[in-house]
Amino acid sequence: ISKLAKGKDFLNLFAYTGAFTCAAAAGEAKTTLTVDRSETYLNWAKDNLKLNNLTGEHHAFIQSDTSMFLDQARRQGRKFNLAFVDPPSFFEDKLRKKAFDVNDDHPELIFHEGDSPLGHTIWLIFVGALIYGGLLVQASPQDYRGRIYGVGGLMVLAIAARLTLRYRSNVAAVRLLAVGGWIFATYAAFIGEGVRAPILIAYPVILIFSGWMLGVRYCLGLLVVSCVAVIFMGMGQQVGILGNLRPATPVMMTVVHLFVLAMSATLTIYLLDLFRERYREECRLNDEIKLHLKAVEKREGYQRALLENFPFMVWLKDEQGRYVTVNQAFVKGFGWPSAEAVVGKTDLDIAASTMEETARPEDLTVFTSSSLSPVEELIDIGGERRWCETCKSPVLVDGRVVGMVGYARDITARKAADAAIAESQNLLRAVIDTAPLRVFWKDRRLCYLGCNAAFARDAGMAHPQDVIGRDDYQMRWADQAEAYRAADRVVLESGIARLNVEERQTIADGQETWLRVSRVPLRNAQNETIGVLGIYDDITEARQAAAELEWHRNHSDSG
Repeated sequence: ISKLAKGKDFLNLFAYTGAFTCAAAAGEAKTTLTVDRSETYLNWAKDNLKLNNLTGEHHAFIQSDTSMFLDQARRQGRKFNLAFVDPPSFFEDKLRKKAFDVNDDHPELIFHEGDSPLGHTIWLIFVGALIYGGLLVQASPQDYRGRIYGVGGLMVLAIAARLTLRYRSNVAAVRLLAVGGWIFATYAAFIGEGVRAPILIAYPVILIFSGWMLGVRYCLGLLVVSCVAVIFMGMGQQVGILGNLRPATPVMMTVVHLFVLAMSATLTIYLLDLFRERYREECRLNDEIKLHLKAVEKREGYQRALLENFPFMVWLKDEQGRYVTVNQAFVKGFGWPSAEAVVGKTDLDIAASTMEETARPEDLTVFTSSSLSPVEELIDIGGERRWCETCKSPVLVDGRVVGMVGYARDITARKAADAAIAESQNLLRAVIDTAPLRVFWKDRRLCYLGCNAAFARDAGMAHPQDVIGRDDYQMRWADQAEAYRAADRVVLESGIARLNVEERQTIADGQETWLRVSRVPLRNAQNETIGVLGIYDDITEARQAAAELEWHRNHSDSG
Protein backbone atom coordinates (compact mmCIF):
# COMPACT_ATOMS: atom_id res chain seq x y z
CA ILE A 1 0.00 0.00 0.00
CA SER A 2 2.77 2.42 0.89
CA LYS A 3 4.48 1.88 -2.47
CA LEU A 4 1.25 2.10 -4.48
CA ALA A 5 -0.22 5.15 -2.73
CA LYS A 6 2.32 7.82 -3.64
CA GLY A 7 0.56 10.82 -5.18
CA LYS A 8 -2.83 9.08 -5.25
CA ASP A 9 -6.23 9.56 -3.65
CA PHE A 10 -6.56 6.65 -1.22
CA LEU A 11 -9.81 5.17 0.13
CA ASN A 12 -9.86 2.84 3.15
CA LEU A 13 -13.20 1.08 3.67
CA PHE A 14 -13.85 -0.92 6.86
CA ALA A 15 -10.86 0.91 8.27
CA TYR A 16 -10.73 -0.67 11.78
CA THR A 17 -7.54 0.81 13.36
CA GLY A 18 -6.54 2.68 10.18
CA ALA A 19 -3.28 0.75 9.72
CA PHE A 20 -3.52 0.91 5.92
CA THR A 21 -4.38 4.60 6.06
CA CYS A 22 -1.14 5.10 7.99
CA ALA A 23 0.72 3.08 5.36
CA ALA A 24 -0.77 5.15 2.51
CA ALA A 25 -0.05 8.42 4.32
CA ALA A 26 3.52 7.32 5.00
CA GLY A 27 3.82 6.51 1.30
CA GLU A 28 3.00 10.16 0.47
CA ALA A 29 -0.58 9.65 -0.70
CA LYS A 30 -2.14 12.83 -2.08
CA THR A 31 -5.24 12.39 0.09
CA THR A 32 -6.65 9.68 2.32
CA LEU A 33 -10.25 9.00 3.28
CA THR A 34 -10.96 6.56 6.11
CA VAL A 35 -14.50 5.18 6.37
CA ASP A 36 -15.97 3.03 9.12
CA ARG A 37 -19.33 2.93 10.88
CA SER A 38 -17.66 2.59 14.31
CA GLU A 39 -16.73 5.82 16.07
CA THR A 40 -14.32 3.86 18.27
CA TYR A 41 -12.42 2.50 15.26
CA LEU A 42 -12.22 5.94 13.66
CA ASN A 43 -10.80 7.37 16.90
CA TRP A 44 -8.21 4.60 16.89
CA ALA A 45 -7.34 5.44 13.28
CA LYS A 46 -6.95 9.13 14.15
CA ASP A 47 -4.75 8.26 17.12
CA ASN A 48 -2.58 6.02 14.94
CA LEU A 49 -2.03 8.83 12.44
CA LYS A 50 -1.13 11.23 15.25
CA LEU A 51 1.28 8.75 16.81
CA ASN A 52 3.01 8.43 13.43
CA ASN A 53 3.06 12.22 12.86
CA LEU A 54 0.79 11.88 9.81
CA THR A 55 -1.69 14.66 10.36
CA GLY A 56 -3.18 17.26 8.04
CA GLU A 57 -6.39 18.34 6.34
CA HIS A 58 -5.76 15.95 3.45
CA HIS A 59 -6.43 13.03 5.83
CA ALA A 60 -10.24 12.82 6.24
CA PHE A 61 -12.47 10.51 8.28
CA ILE A 62 -16.13 9.63 7.75
CA GLN A 63 -18.34 7.65 10.13
CA SER A 64 -20.88 5.95 7.91
CA ASP A 65 -22.30 2.64 6.78
CA THR A 66 -20.26 1.49 3.80
CA SER A 67 -23.21 1.12 1.44
CA MET A 68 -24.54 4.56 2.31
CA PHE A 69 -21.12 6.13 1.81
CA LEU A 70 -20.64 4.45 -1.57
CA ASP A 71 -24.06 5.55 -2.80
CA GLN A 72 -23.32 9.11 -1.71
CA ALA A 73 -19.83 9.02 -3.26
CA ARG A 74 -21.33 7.82 -6.53
CA ARG A 75 -23.84 10.66 -6.58
CA GLN A 76 -21.11 13.19 -5.81
CA GLY A 77 -18.82 11.79 -8.50
CA ARG A 78 -15.93 11.19 -6.10
CA LYS A 79 -12.95 9.33 -7.52
CA PHE A 80 -10.05 7.41 -5.92
CA ASN A 81 -6.89 6.10 -7.49
CA LEU A 82 -6.41 3.39 -4.87
CA ALA A 83 -8.86 1.69 -2.52
CA PHE A 84 -8.30 -0.85 0.24
CA VAL A 85 -11.42 -2.80 1.19
CA ASP A 86 -11.29 -5.27 4.07
CA PRO A 87 -14.87 -6.22 5.00
CA PRO A 88 -15.28 -8.52 8.02
CA SER A 89 -16.23 -12.09 7.26
CA PHE A 90 -19.77 -11.59 8.57
CA PHE A 91 -20.45 -8.41 6.58
CA GLU A 92 -23.50 -8.33 4.37
CA ASP A 93 -24.75 -5.30 2.49
CA LYS A 94 -27.84 -4.16 4.38
CA LEU A 95 -29.45 -2.74 1.24
CA ARG A 96 -28.82 -5.63 -1.15
CA LYS A 97 -28.49 -8.56 1.28
CA LYS A 98 -25.39 -9.77 -0.56
CA ALA A 99 -21.65 -9.97 -0.08
CA PHE A 100 -19.83 -6.70 -0.74
CA ASP A 101 -17.65 -6.35 -3.88
CA VAL A 102 -16.45 -2.85 -4.71
CA ASN A 103 -15.31 -3.82 -8.21
CA ASP A 104 -18.74 -5.19 -9.04
CA ASP A 105 -21.02 -2.87 -7.08
CA HIS A 106 -19.11 0.42 -7.39
CA PRO A 107 -16.56 0.28 -10.23
CA GLU A 108 -16.87 4.03 -10.70
CA LEU A 109 -14.88 4.57 -7.53
CA ILE A 110 -11.81 2.86 -8.94
CA PHE A 111 -10.09 5.20 -11.41
CA HIS A 112 -7.71 3.35 -13.73
CA GLU A 113 -4.87 5.36 -15.18
CA GLY A 114 -3.45 4.90 -18.62
CA ASP A 115 -6.72 5.37 -20.58
CA SER A 116 -5.02 6.04 -23.95
CA PRO A 117 -6.41 2.90 -25.73
CA LEU A 118 -9.90 3.75 -24.55
CA GLY A 119 -9.55 7.30 -25.85
CA HIS A 120 -8.34 5.93 -29.19
CA THR A 121 -11.36 3.63 -29.36
CA ILE A 122 -13.70 6.58 -28.83
CA TRP A 123 -11.99 8.52 -31.62
CA LEU A 124 -12.29 5.47 -33.89
CA ILE A 125 -16.02 5.38 -33.23
CA PHE A 126 -16.30 9.07 -34.05
CA VAL A 127 -14.16 8.88 -37.20
CA GLY A 128 -15.83 5.68 -38.38
CA ALA A 129 -19.30 7.16 -37.86
CA LEU A 130 -18.22 10.34 -39.67
CA ILE A 131 -16.88 8.44 -42.71
CA TYR A 132 -19.88 6.11 -42.82
CA GLY A 133 -22.24 9.08 -42.59
CA GLY A 134 -20.39 10.76 -45.46
CA LEU A 135 -20.79 7.65 -47.59
CA LEU A 136 -24.51 7.54 -46.78
CA VAL A 137 -25.00 11.18 -47.76
CA GLN A 138 -23.01 10.69 -50.96
CA ALA A 139 -25.00 7.60 -51.95
CA SER A 140 -28.56 8.75 -51.37
CA PRO A 141 -29.72 10.65 -48.27
CA GLN A 142 -33.36 9.74 -48.87
CA ASP A 143 -32.72 6.00 -48.94
CA TYR A 144 -30.51 6.00 -45.86
CA ARG A 145 -32.26 8.66 -43.73
CA GLY A 146 -32.75 6.31 -40.72
CA ARG A 147 -29.13 5.24 -40.90
CA ILE A 148 -27.95 8.85 -41.05
CA TYR A 149 -29.86 9.63 -37.85
CA GLY A 150 -28.23 6.64 -36.14
CA VAL A 151 -24.77 7.66 -37.37
CA GLY A 152 -25.32 11.20 -36.11
CA GLY A 153 -26.35 9.86 -32.72
CA LEU A 154 -23.25 7.63 -32.67
CA MET A 155 -21.02 10.66 -33.29
CA VAL A 156 -22.73 12.56 -30.47
CA LEU A 157 -22.23 9.49 -28.24
CA ALA A 158 -18.50 9.41 -29.07
CA ILE A 159 -18.10 13.11 -28.21
CA ALA A 160 -20.03 12.67 -24.94
CA ALA A 161 -17.92 9.61 -24.04
CA ARG A 162 -14.71 11.53 -24.70
CA LEU A 163 -15.80 14.39 -22.47
CA THR A 164 -16.86 11.91 -19.76
CA LEU A 165 -13.46 10.23 -19.99
CA ARG A 166 -11.68 13.55 -19.64
CA TYR A 167 -13.67 15.09 -16.81
CA ARG A 168 -14.98 12.09 -14.88
CA SER A 169 -13.53 8.59 -15.22
CA ASN A 170 -12.97 5.80 -17.69
CA VAL A 171 -15.58 3.63 -15.94
CA ALA A 172 -18.24 6.27 -16.46
CA ALA A 173 -17.14 6.62 -20.09
CA VAL A 174 -17.33 2.85 -20.61
CA ARG A 175 -20.78 2.76 -19.04
CA LEU A 176 -21.93 5.51 -21.42
CA LEU A 177 -20.41 3.73 -24.45
CA ALA A 178 -21.90 0.35 -23.49
CA VAL A 179 -25.42 1.63 -22.87
CA GLY A 180 -25.37 4.17 -25.74
CA GLY A 181 -23.81 1.73 -28.21
CA TRP A 182 -26.38 -0.92 -27.34
CA ILE A 183 -29.20 1.60 -27.82
CA PHE A 184 -27.91 2.68 -31.26
CA ALA A 185 -27.26 -0.89 -32.38
CA THR A 186 -30.78 -1.84 -31.37
CA TYR A 187 -32.16 1.31 -33.01
CA ALA A 188 -30.42 0.39 -36.26
CA ALA A 189 -31.98 -3.07 -36.16
CA PHE A 190 -35.51 -1.81 -35.54
CA ILE A 191 -35.44 0.86 -38.25
CA GLY A 192 -35.01 -1.81 -40.85
CA GLU A 193 -31.61 -3.53 -40.59
CA GLY A 194 -33.01 -6.57 -38.78
CA VAL A 195 -30.71 -9.34 -37.60
CA ARG A 196 -27.58 -8.62 -39.56
CA ALA A 197 -23.91 -9.24 -39.04
CA PRO A 198 -22.89 -5.75 -37.79
CA ILE A 199 -25.56 -5.86 -35.12
CA LEU A 200 -24.64 -9.37 -34.07
CA ILE A 201 -21.00 -8.25 -33.89
CA ALA A 202 -21.83 -5.10 -31.90
CA TYR A 203 -23.67 -6.98 -29.16
CA PRO A 204 -20.81 -9.40 -28.27
CA VAL A 205 -18.22 -6.58 -28.29
CA ILE A 206 -20.37 -4.51 -25.96
CA LEU A 207 -21.02 -7.48 -23.65
CA ILE A 208 -17.35 -8.46 -23.41
CA PHE A 209 -16.17 -4.91 -22.81
CA SER A 210 -18.85 -4.10 -20.24
CA GLY A 211 -18.19 -7.37 -18.45
CA TRP A 212 -14.49 -6.55 -18.07
CA MET A 213 -14.94 -2.92 -17.14
CA LEU A 214 -18.31 -2.69 -15.39
CA GLY A 215 -18.68 -6.00 -13.65
CA VAL A 216 -21.03 -8.94 -13.69
CA ARG A 217 -24.27 -7.03 -13.06
CA TYR A 218 -23.95 -4.77 -16.13
CA CYS A 219 -22.87 -7.67 -18.33
CA LEU A 220 -25.79 -9.87 -17.26
CA GLY A 221 -28.23 -6.95 -17.61
CA LEU A 222 -27.08 -6.22 -21.17
CA LEU A 223 -27.14 -9.93 -21.98
CA VAL A 224 -30.78 -10.23 -20.95
CA VAL A 225 -31.98 -7.19 -22.89
CA SER A 226 -29.83 -8.20 -25.89
CA CYS A 227 -31.41 -11.65 -25.98
CA VAL A 228 -34.89 -10.10 -25.81
CA ALA A 229 -33.99 -7.61 -28.58
CA VAL A 230 -32.57 -10.35 -30.85
CA ILE A 231 -35.75 -12.41 -30.39
CA PHE A 232 -37.91 -9.47 -31.38
CA MET A 233 -35.58 -8.74 -34.33
CA GLY A 234 -35.93 -12.30 -35.58
CA MET A 235 -39.70 -12.23 -35.17
CA GLY A 236 -39.94 -8.88 -36.95
CA GLN A 237 -37.76 -10.04 -39.80
CA GLN A 238 -39.77 -13.26 -40.06
CA VAL A 239 -43.04 -11.39 -40.55
CA GLY A 240 -41.41 -8.86 -42.88
CA ILE A 241 -41.50 -5.81 -40.60
CA LEU A 242 -37.69 -5.62 -40.27
CA GLY A 243 -34.87 -6.27 -42.68
CA ASN A 244 -36.50 -4.54 -45.68
CA LEU A 245 -34.21 -1.51 -45.66
CA ARG A 246 -32.10 -1.06 -48.74
CA PRO A 247 -28.84 -2.95 -48.23
CA ALA A 248 -25.70 -0.91 -47.74
CA THR A 249 -23.22 -0.78 -50.60
CA PRO A 250 -20.13 -3.00 -50.50
CA VAL A 251 -17.99 0.08 -49.83
CA MET A 252 -20.15 0.97 -46.82
CA MET A 253 -19.98 -2.56 -45.48
CA THR A 254 -16.22 -2.62 -45.99
CA VAL A 255 -15.83 0.62 -44.04
CA VAL A 256 -18.08 -0.68 -41.25
CA HIS A 257 -16.19 -3.94 -40.96
CA LEU A 258 -12.79 -2.24 -41.05
CA PHE A 259 -13.73 0.12 -38.27
CA VAL A 260 -15.32 -2.68 -36.25
CA LEU A 261 -12.11 -4.67 -36.63
CA ALA A 262 -9.95 -1.67 -35.68
CA MET A 263 -12.15 -0.88 -32.71
CA SER A 264 -12.15 -4.53 -31.62
CA ALA A 265 -8.34 -4.67 -31.85
CA THR A 266 -7.98 -1.45 -29.86
CA LEU A 267 -10.40 -2.62 -27.20
CA THR A 268 -8.66 -5.99 -27.08
CA ILE A 269 -5.30 -4.29 -26.53
CA TYR A 270 -6.89 -2.16 -23.83
CA LEU A 271 -8.40 -5.19 -22.11
CA LEU A 272 -5.13 -7.10 -22.40
CA ASP A 273 -3.31 -4.19 -20.77
CA LEU A 274 -5.87 -4.22 -17.97
CA PHE A 275 -5.54 -7.97 -17.67
CA ARG A 276 -1.74 -7.78 -17.50
CA GLU A 277 -1.93 -5.00 -14.95
CA ARG A 278 -4.39 -6.90 -12.80
CA TYR A 279 -2.42 -10.12 -13.23
CA ARG A 280 0.82 -8.40 -12.18
CA GLU A 281 -0.96 -6.85 -9.22
CA GLU A 282 -2.49 -10.21 -8.30
CA CYS A 283 0.91 -11.89 -8.50
CA ARG A 284 2.45 -9.16 -6.39
CA LEU A 285 -0.33 -9.43 -3.84
CA ASN A 286 -0.03 -13.22 -3.82
CA ASP A 287 3.71 -12.92 -3.20
CA GLU A 288 3.08 -10.45 -0.40
CA ILE A 289 0.40 -12.71 1.05
CA LYS A 290 2.80 -15.65 0.95
CA LEU A 291 5.47 -13.59 2.68
CA HIS A 292 2.91 -12.39 5.20
CA LEU A 293 1.69 -15.93 5.82
CA LYS A 294 5.26 -17.11 6.29
CA ALA A 295 5.84 -14.26 8.73
CA VAL A 296 2.63 -15.14 10.54
CA GLU A 297 3.60 -18.81 10.67
CA LYS A 298 7.02 -17.86 11.96
CA ARG A 299 5.54 -15.55 14.57
CA GLU A 300 3.03 -18.22 15.57
CA GLY A 301 5.92 -20.68 15.84
CA TYR A 302 7.75 -18.29 18.16
CA GLN A 303 4.61 -17.77 20.19
CA ARG A 304 3.98 -21.51 20.37
CA ALA A 305 7.59 -22.11 21.41
CA LEU A 306 7.24 -19.44 24.06
CA LEU A 307 4.00 -21.03 25.26
CA GLU A 308 5.51 -24.51 25.34
CA ASN A 309 8.58 -23.39 27.27
CA PHE A 310 6.58 -21.99 30.16
CA PRO A 311 7.30 -24.29 33.12
CA PHE A 312 3.66 -24.11 34.17
CA MET A 313 0.24 -24.80 32.66
CA VAL A 314 -1.18 -22.19 30.27
CA TRP A 315 -4.56 -22.30 28.52
CA LEU A 316 -7.02 -20.25 26.47
CA LYS A 317 -10.80 -20.71 26.63
CA ASP A 318 -13.65 -19.31 24.60
CA GLU A 319 -16.60 -17.52 26.17
CA GLN A 320 -18.40 -20.85 26.59
CA GLY A 321 -15.62 -22.19 28.78
CA ARG A 322 -14.25 -24.55 26.10
CA TYR A 323 -10.49 -24.92 25.73
CA VAL A 324 -9.10 -23.32 22.56
CA THR A 325 -5.40 -24.09 23.12
CA VAL A 326 -3.16 -25.42 25.90
CA ASN A 327 0.56 -25.99 26.30
CA GLN A 328 2.43 -29.24 26.90
CA ALA A 329 2.72 -28.62 30.63
CA PHE A 330 -1.08 -28.63 30.77
CA VAL A 331 -1.26 -31.82 28.70
CA LYS A 332 1.27 -33.63 30.90
CA GLY A 333 -0.26 -32.33 34.11
CA PHE A 334 -3.70 -33.74 33.32
CA GLY A 335 -2.48 -36.82 31.44
CA TRP A 336 -3.96 -36.11 27.99
CA PRO A 337 -2.31 -37.51 24.84
CA SER A 338 -1.94 -34.18 23.02
CA ALA A 339 -2.97 -30.52 23.04
CA GLU A 340 -5.31 -31.16 20.11
CA ALA A 341 -7.22 -33.69 22.19
CA VAL A 342 -7.98 -31.01 24.78
CA VAL A 343 -9.38 -28.47 22.29
CA GLY A 344 -13.15 -28.16 22.64
CA LYS A 345 -13.21 -29.81 26.07
CA THR A 346 -14.45 -28.19 29.29
CA ASP A 347 -13.22 -28.42 32.88
CA LEU A 348 -15.64 -31.28 33.46
CA ASP A 349 -13.92 -33.25 30.71
CA ILE A 350 -10.42 -32.37 31.87
CA ALA A 351 -10.48 -32.97 35.62
CA ALA A 352 -12.74 -34.13 38.41
CA SER A 353 -16.21 -32.71 38.97
CA THR A 354 -14.93 -30.86 42.02
CA MET A 355 -12.80 -28.72 39.75
CA GLU A 356 -15.77 -28.01 37.49
CA GLU A 357 -17.77 -26.79 40.47
CA THR A 358 -15.11 -24.23 41.36
CA ALA A 359 -13.53 -23.41 38.02
CA ARG A 360 -16.66 -22.50 36.07
CA PRO A 361 -17.90 -19.81 38.53
CA GLU A 362 -14.41 -18.32 38.60
CA ASP A 363 -14.31 -18.28 34.79
CA LEU A 364 -17.65 -16.47 34.70
CA THR A 365 -16.25 -13.94 37.15
CA VAL A 366 -13.32 -13.35 34.80
CA PHE A 367 -15.65 -12.84 31.83
CA THR A 368 -17.49 -10.07 33.70
CA SER A 369 -14.40 -8.33 35.15
CA SER A 370 -11.33 -6.65 33.74
CA SER A 371 -8.73 -8.81 35.52
CA LEU A 372 -8.20 -11.26 38.37
CA SER A 373 -5.26 -11.33 40.78
CA PRO A 374 -3.33 -14.59 41.28
CA VAL A 375 -4.89 -16.94 43.82
CA GLU A 376 -3.68 -20.13 45.49
CA GLU A 377 -6.00 -23.12 45.25
CA LEU A 378 -6.05 -26.89 45.37
CA ILE A 379 -6.51 -28.57 41.96
CA ASP A 380 -6.92 -32.24 41.18
CA ILE A 381 -4.01 -33.04 38.84
CA GLY A 382 -3.43 -36.60 37.79
CA GLY A 383 -5.56 -37.91 40.66
CA GLU A 384 -3.57 -35.91 43.21
CA ARG A 385 -4.55 -32.73 44.98
CA ARG A 386 -1.88 -30.13 44.24
CA TRP A 387 -1.47 -26.53 45.36
CA CYS A 388 -1.44 -24.20 42.34
CA GLU A 389 -1.10 -20.46 41.88
CA THR A 390 -3.66 -19.56 39.21
CA CYS A 391 -4.42 -16.34 37.38
CA LYS A 392 -7.19 -15.76 34.82
CA SER A 393 -7.80 -12.70 32.66
CA PRO A 394 -10.42 -11.91 30.00
CA VAL A 395 -9.49 -11.77 26.30
CA LEU A 396 -10.96 -8.68 24.62
CA VAL A 397 -11.54 -8.22 20.87
CA ASP A 398 -13.03 -4.92 19.74
CA GLY A 399 -13.96 -4.20 23.35
CA ARG A 400 -15.95 -7.45 23.66
CA VAL A 401 -14.97 -10.39 25.87
CA VAL A 402 -14.41 -13.42 23.63
CA GLY A 403 -12.57 -15.72 26.00
CA MET A 404 -10.27 -16.14 28.93
CA VAL A 405 -6.54 -16.82 29.26
CA GLY A 406 -5.05 -18.33 32.38
CA TYR A 407 -2.11 -20.10 33.91
CA ALA A 408 -1.62 -22.48 36.83
CA ARG A 409 1.77 -22.90 38.47
CA ASP A 410 2.32 -25.89 40.75
CA ILE A 411 3.44 -24.48 44.10
CA THR A 412 2.99 -27.63 46.17
CA ALA A 413 6.74 -27.86 46.83
CA ARG A 414 6.89 -24.18 47.73
CA LYS A 415 3.91 -24.52 50.05
CA ALA A 416 5.59 -27.49 51.74
CA ALA A 417 8.85 -25.53 52.06
CA ASP A 418 6.98 -22.52 53.45
CA ALA A 419 5.25 -24.76 55.97
CA ALA A 420 8.58 -26.32 56.97
CA ILE A 421 10.18 -22.88 57.35
CA ALA A 422 7.22 -21.64 59.39
CA GLU A 423 7.42 -24.71 61.61
CA SER A 424 11.16 -24.27 62.03
CA GLN A 425 10.70 -20.59 62.87
CA ASN A 426 7.98 -21.41 65.38
CA LEU A 427 10.21 -24.05 66.95
CA LEU A 428 13.13 -21.62 67.13
CA ARG A 429 10.88 -18.96 68.66
CA ALA A 430 9.64 -21.47 71.22
CA VAL A 431 13.21 -22.42 72.13
CA ILE A 432 14.28 -18.79 72.46
CA ASP A 433 11.25 -17.86 74.54
CA THR A 434 11.57 -20.92 76.77
CA ALA A 435 15.28 -20.53 77.51
CA PRO A 436 16.03 -18.96 80.95
CA LEU A 437 18.22 -16.38 79.26
CA ARG A 438 17.62 -12.99 77.68
CA VAL A 439 18.28 -12.97 73.94
CA PHE A 440 18.41 -9.96 71.61
CA TRP A 441 19.85 -9.06 68.22
CA LYS A 442 20.62 -5.70 66.60
CA ASP A 443 21.50 -4.34 63.17
CA ARG A 444 24.59 -2.31 62.30
CA ARG A 445 22.81 0.87 63.44
CA LEU A 446 22.40 -0.82 66.84
CA CYS A 447 18.62 -0.83 66.55
CA TYR A 448 16.85 -3.92 67.85
CA LEU A 449 15.75 -6.43 65.22
CA GLY A 450 14.18 -8.81 67.73
CA CYS A 451 14.34 -10.40 71.15
CA ASN A 452 12.73 -13.10 73.26
CA ALA A 453 9.91 -12.68 75.78
CA ALA A 454 12.27 -12.50 78.82
CA PHE A 455 14.23 -9.61 77.30
CA ALA A 456 10.98 -7.81 76.44
CA ARG A 457 9.91 -8.08 80.11
CA ASP A 458 13.25 -6.64 81.26
CA ALA A 459 12.74 -3.79 78.80
CA GLY A 460 9.25 -3.16 80.20
CA MET A 461 7.53 -4.18 76.95
CA ALA A 462 4.43 -6.33 76.68
CA HIS A 463 5.59 -8.22 73.57
CA PRO A 464 8.88 -8.81 71.71
CA GLN A 465 7.41 -7.03 68.67
CA ASP A 466 7.32 -3.81 70.70
CA VAL A 467 11.13 -3.80 70.91
CA ILE A 468 11.78 -3.98 67.17
CA GLY A 469 13.12 -0.72 65.72
CA ARG A 470 14.04 0.83 69.06
CA ASP A 471 17.52 1.52 70.43
CA ASP A 472 18.96 1.52 73.95
CA TYR A 473 18.11 5.20 74.47
CA GLN A 474 14.43 4.20 74.36
CA MET A 475 14.77 1.44 76.97
CA ARG A 476 14.55 1.43 80.78
CA TRP A 477 18.34 1.56 80.92
CA ALA A 478 18.67 4.75 78.85
CA ASP A 479 21.28 6.18 81.31
CA GLN A 480 23.65 3.35 80.46
CA ALA A 481 22.77 3.20 76.76
CA GLU A 482 26.10 4.65 75.58
CA ALA A 483 28.10 2.04 77.51
CA TYR A 484 26.03 -0.82 76.02
CA ARG A 485 26.34 0.60 72.51
CA ALA A 486 30.10 1.00 72.92
CA ALA A 487 30.37 -2.67 73.83
CA ASP A 488 28.25 -3.56 70.80
CA ARG A 489 30.48 -1.47 68.47
CA VAL A 490 33.59 -3.30 69.65
CA VAL A 491 32.07 -6.60 68.51
CA LEU A 492 30.79 -5.11 65.21
CA GLU A 493 34.10 -3.52 64.30
CA SER A 494 36.38 -6.32 65.44
CA GLY A 495 34.19 -9.23 64.46
CA ILE A 496 35.31 -10.99 67.66
CA ALA A 497 32.88 -12.31 70.25
CA ARG A 498 33.00 -11.10 73.86
CA LEU A 499 31.78 -13.79 76.22
CA ASN A 500 30.65 -13.85 79.85
CA VAL A 501 31.28 -10.19 80.58
CA GLU A 502 29.72 -9.04 83.86
CA GLU A 503 28.01 -5.68 83.64
CA ARG A 504 26.08 -3.62 86.15
CA GLN A 505 22.69 -2.28 85.07
CA THR A 506 20.68 0.44 86.76
CA ILE A 507 17.11 0.91 85.54
CA ALA A 508 14.96 4.05 85.72
CA ASP A 509 13.57 3.30 89.21
CA GLY A 510 17.10 3.08 90.61
CA GLN A 511 17.13 -0.69 90.96
CA GLU A 512 20.56 -2.14 90.33
CA THR A 513 21.21 -5.55 88.82
CA TRP A 514 24.21 -7.50 87.63
CA LEU A 515 24.27 -9.24 84.23
CA ARG A 516 26.56 -11.83 82.62
CA VAL A 517 26.56 -10.78 78.94
CA SER A 518 27.89 -12.50 75.81
CA ARG A 519 28.02 -10.70 72.48
CA VAL A 520 28.82 -12.37 69.13
CA PRO A 521 28.82 -10.87 65.59
CA LEU A 522 25.99 -11.78 63.19
CA ARG A 523 27.22 -12.64 59.67
CA ASN A 524 25.48 -13.09 56.30
CA ALA A 525 26.18 -15.65 53.58
CA GLN A 526 29.12 -13.52 52.35
CA ASN A 527 30.62 -13.61 55.87
CA GLU A 528 29.95 -9.90 56.31
CA THR A 529 29.10 -8.62 59.78
CA ILE A 530 25.52 -7.37 59.65
CA GLY A 531 24.72 -7.07 63.37
CA VAL A 532 25.30 -8.33 66.85
CA LEU A 533 23.62 -11.10 68.87
CA GLY A 534 23.51 -10.74 72.64
CA ILE A 535 22.70 -13.22 75.41
CA TYR A 536 22.65 -12.47 79.10
CA ASP A 537 21.32 -13.77 82.37
CA ASP A 538 20.67 -11.98 85.68
CA ILE A 539 23.43 -12.89 88.17
CA THR A 540 22.36 -10.40 90.84
CA GLU A 541 21.24 -13.10 93.29
CA ALA A 542 24.32 -15.18 92.61
CA ARG A 543 26.60 -12.22 93.30
CA GLN A 544 24.68 -11.43 96.48
CA ALA A 545 24.94 -15.03 97.63
CA ALA A 546 28.65 -15.03 96.88
CA ALA A 547 29.09 -11.76 98.77
CA GLU A 548 27.24 -13.09 101.80
CA LEU A 549 29.29 -16.27 101.72
CA GLU A 550 32.48 -14.26 101.56
CA TRP A 551 31.30 -12.07 104.48
CA HIS A 552 30.53 -15.10 106.63
CA ARG A 553 33.88 -16.66 105.75
CA ASN A 554 35.74 -13.51 106.72
CA HIS A 555 33.86 -13.18 110.03
CA SER A 556 34.34 -16.81 110.93
CA ASP A 557 38.08 -16.50 110.33
CA SER A 558 38.31 -13.40 112.48
CA GLY A 559 36.34 -15.08 115.32
